[in-house]
Amino acid sequence: MNVEVFGDKDFIESVHSSNGIWILMAGKAIYMLEAENGNALPVWVLKDSAQKFAYGLRDHKLSPIFVPLSNFVGAAWLGAESEKFGEVLASPTHGRVPLVYSVSELRAKLKT
Repeated sequence: MNVEVFGDKDFIESVHSSNGIWILMAGKAIYMLEAENGNALPVWVLKDSAQKFAYGLRDHKLSPIFVPLSNFVGAAWLGAESEKFGEVLASPTHGRVPLVYSVSELRAKLKT
């Protein structure tokens, strides 16, 4: 069983070593969760972890999609404060509280 449980440093290092993240999509729609301050984008370092999360939702229309790190920190995702989402959830799993980053905080950590 491959489960991602990360501290901040581990998550950032894993994103850098994999050179990107995985998100879930349903067709052309990005899967997001409602958060206190708007929408939150869940991301994973491992494709299997994203698939397990989707399976736990029993939503078989969700597919993991890889986003290269250079694209993720670019204008389309983290390059400017996104109106689409205000937070990023690092490797969420069912029954555990994920690391939560603001868009600007994660952008700064990934650029270092």
